[in-house]
Amino acid sequence: MNDLIQTIDGLQEILAICPCCGEVFRMVDAKFIFPAKRARSCEYLDLVALEDHVAEEDFRLTAAQEKFAKQLEAQRRQLAELGRRMAKKRMKKIDPVFSVNKIDPQDVKVIFEPVEYIIFHGLNSESGVKLIELVSRQPDTTALETTLKSIDRTIESGNVEFETLRMQVDGSFKVTKAK
Repeated sequence: MNDLIQTIDGLQEILAICPCCGEVFRMVDAKFIFPAKRARSCEYLDLVALEDHVAEEDFRLTAAQEKFAKQLEAQRRQLAELGRRMAKKRMKKIDPVFSVNKIDPQDVKVIFEPVEYIIFHGLNSESGVKLIELVSRQPDTTALETTLKSIDRTIESGNVEFETLRMQVDGSFKVTKAK
């Protein structure tokens, strides 16, 4: 029994510092503060509340960024599909031209400007590409006619190189020149 009395008596000697106001007090004089009874001028509790608010806003921001990334990816897929559909429509209009000339439509790539199509003869065959042709419509402006003549002169003079560009994971391109 004597030990219990000494322990209770010892509690009166324990001092603490208030986290709200910084005053020193005896532990036996301490009061519990429940969440319903918030101290008005307690900087510590204000900081805790502010940290909670920041955490909530950070969560909202992360959720909004994820939602935006998903929407962006969906829109990219839709636009890519739209581009594919447009290219197929153009190919269907001219496919009879290629079929009559025994050109595999899969060997034709659409670029639209300054020439309409590039035909890689043999692209989808085991033997590989044998010939590359540039196909354009009749020029309707002098600027387009000048550009097409410039391309024709460049090819005829042999001032042509072939490079393969491969996109890397980081977004950069690796260039390989043909031998």
